[in-house]
Amino acid sequence: NLYWTDTGRNTIEVARLDGSSRKVLINNSLDEPRAIAVFPKKGYLFWTDWGHIAKIERANLDGSERKILINTDLGWPNGLTLDYDTRRWIYWTDWQTKSIQRVDKYSGRNKETVLA
Repeated sequence: NLYWTDTGRNTIEVARLDGSSRKVLINNSLDEPRAIAVFPKKGYLFWTDWGHIAKIERANLDGSERKILINTDLGWPNGLTLDYDTRRWIYWTDWQTKSIQRVDKYSGRNKETVLA
């Protein structure tokens, strides 16, 4: 499957690679969804939102069990990626602070600046 954010429509969507079975997964409480990362083995979807209150969220691949991982001390989170080896960290670039940061992808705790 292919997952994407649509900032113009404020949605997170999914479709098969051939474009069929297109579906809106999330269409509420999104201000400016940006980067997206998928962890298929665990069944999670992660995304950043540059809205009024910037945040990084997680949900199941079907859009259920949505959870805010972090929504404090963020500028403009973007460039999201996951640590698939240790399965612990989620990394992002912050355009406002010009830094690379990380946080525990399950709890949203232990935020660290990796490079500033």
